[in-house]
Amino acid sequence: MQLAQGMKEAIDIGATFRSDDEAAAYWSEGAASVPFEDLTLVGAAGQAQAARLYRGPSGGPVLIYIHGGGWAGGSIALNHASACGLAAHSGWNVLAISYRLAPQHPYPAGLDDCQAAFDWLTENGIDHGLSPDRIAVGGASAGANLAMALALRLPAGAFDGLLLFYGVLAADLGSATYETYKDGPGLTRARMADLFAMYDPEGHRNSDPLITPVLSDRLPEMPPTCLIAAEHDVLRADTEQMATRLRKAGVTTRLHTEPGVTHGFINRGRLVPAATACIRRAARFLSNLS
Repeated sequence: MQLAQGMKEAIDIGATFRSDDEAAAYWSEGAASVPFEDLTLVGAAGQAQAARLYRGPSGGPVLIYIHGGGWAGGSIALNHASACGLAAHSGWNVLAISYRLAPQHPYPAGLDDCQAAFDWLTENGIDHGLSPDRIAVGGASAGANLAMALALRLPAGAFDGLLLFYGVLAADLGSATYETYKDGPGLTRARMADLFAMYDPEGHRNSDPLITPVLSDRLPEMPPTCLIAAEHDVLRADTEQMATRLRKAGVTTRLHTEPGVTHGFINRGRLVPAATACIRRAARFLSNLS
């Protein structure tokens, strides 16, 4: 297996971290310098939810950015590097949001919280110098799943664009890439099965497009979409299948599969040049929406 520059070192170092805080501190080192402020939003059940607003250089448009972690983990801090890069290079503001996690809060709790953040932005964004008329939504892994589910739940035209990094977009654990990378590196088929069971304990993923977006009949309503996949990833086929479906539906679709990288690479720019290159690629997509 051919790995991209720095990828093996990133995998090896990642295995040594004793906590998410330690990992977040390491991967945030050297991130693009942009001003940001921590916020507290009200979630769908009235609970406090952390958010972080990264200020892009041109102000106005805002990307709602949803962290990954299999619906059961992850944090804004672990995605600091990618959020900084997107804000610095796109000209957009980035509103990184959190949500309630499985298994304590299975579907649709996390999705409901993402919608609550969208509602907050449309109602209060102008008070924070943000344009409620120019919004995109994106995320990584489970965050990409939630981003697309949010776009499918809301009326057509709610978003100007979708930005999806190696998303959980289908539910076929027998796909070609699930077979090839069932034991990793990184995310495994067994781990994905566990995560689905935690997020969707009632087993609706084979029929509910808000859990499995590739099933949706609303794909023709989606805005321009940028999908970025990792070559060595069980979820690569999810992204490829979604890109095919979107193109057939007439949606402006950009697909890029980054060679030699594994799931989660997008925040590894400290060691992996391909991560920085893909953030810049995604930022150009956002810039072209402006």
